[in-house]
Amino acid sequence: MIRKNRLWLSILLLFAAAQLSFSQNEFVIGEFTVSKILDGDTFRFEGLDKSTRLMGIDTEETFKDSDAEMKVNDISSYWAEYYSHKKDSSSKPAKIESPFGYDTWQWTKKLFKDVVKVRLEVDDYKRVIDMFNRYLVYIIAIKEDGTEFNYNIECVRQGYSPYFSKYGYVARFDKEFKAAQKYAQDKKLGIWSGKELCYPDYPERILWWDKRGDQIKRFETEYAGKPGYYSMLDQSDFNKLVSHVGDSVTIFGNISRVITDNNPHIAKLEINEDDTIDLVFFQKHYDLMKELNLDDPKGYYLYAKGKLTEYKGRKQIIIEDKSQIWEE
Repeated sequence: MIRKNRLWLSILLLFAAAQLSFSQNEFVIGEFTVSKILDGDTFRFEGLDKSTRLMGIDTEETFKDSDAEMKVNDISSYWAEYYSHKKDSSSKPAKIESPFGYDTWQWTKKLFKDVVKVRLEVDDYKRVIDMFNRYLVYIIAIKEDGTEFNYNIECVRQGYSPYFSKYGYVARFDKEFKAAQKYAQDKKLGIWSGKELCYPDYPERILWWDKRGDQIKRFETEYAGKPGYYSMLDQSDFNKLVSHVGDSVTIFGNISRVITDNNPHIAKLEINEDDTIDLVFFQKHYDLMKELNLDDPKGYYLYAKGKLTEYKGRKQIIIEDKSQIWEE
């Protein structure tokens, strides 16, 4: 009896190990070598069929020309005025080349000098490819001595990026990113040091990003999977809409484009260029479209409710009342 119990225990342990291996490997796109580092969050990989967007980070932009260093030195002497001018009257923080963006680029290239290959991993099955046809990935860097590190998290931990939640909090490493950001803040590293020539408005940026992240989390907690609710952040949700033309549906997403040079006016919810939902406003409801302020550049997530119809192959909801669109 003891032998049988031990046998079953061994089988269960082997099965658990196999399941663990599978659960880890199911997120892996593959192993690649880095062919080019363009800035702190833009890489090129040999043999990869798409470009990438790194999960959880958003490093500052940098000049990439042959005279990049000279340009950085130039704007460094009047960085505050330069940033203020570029931001101008925009209602959101500017995304421009900065001296710290250049420093981040140099740090990243140095960090990868003894990295022989990388393993690209996705976050979950809802977030694999974004609307620009890029893989959403973590870079697991593998060094010459066999040690590994998650570049995305390390970038936050060293203060080269905040935890970027604009497109939602990450699924697999949320706690790690939050701990990494707290470490950088406590140690006053990088963007948190008060000494770097970096974007001066990170508190404003993080409030903006976190509001969007919280909106996504709310939908996933309260509405995901409920009959009649569909997310434009989830390709499988969009695919299900094919069989719901003629039904009343509630769509969660953010406006990517507003088209007002034709009749009717259209606000687009997009997963990518091909998979869209058009929110249609006929002429008598143009004032309603303005009132809803759908072209807000901060692009908070909203809900749109109505009968799903199809016109010339494009799915649409006709908006006739303010109650059809709201934020939570």
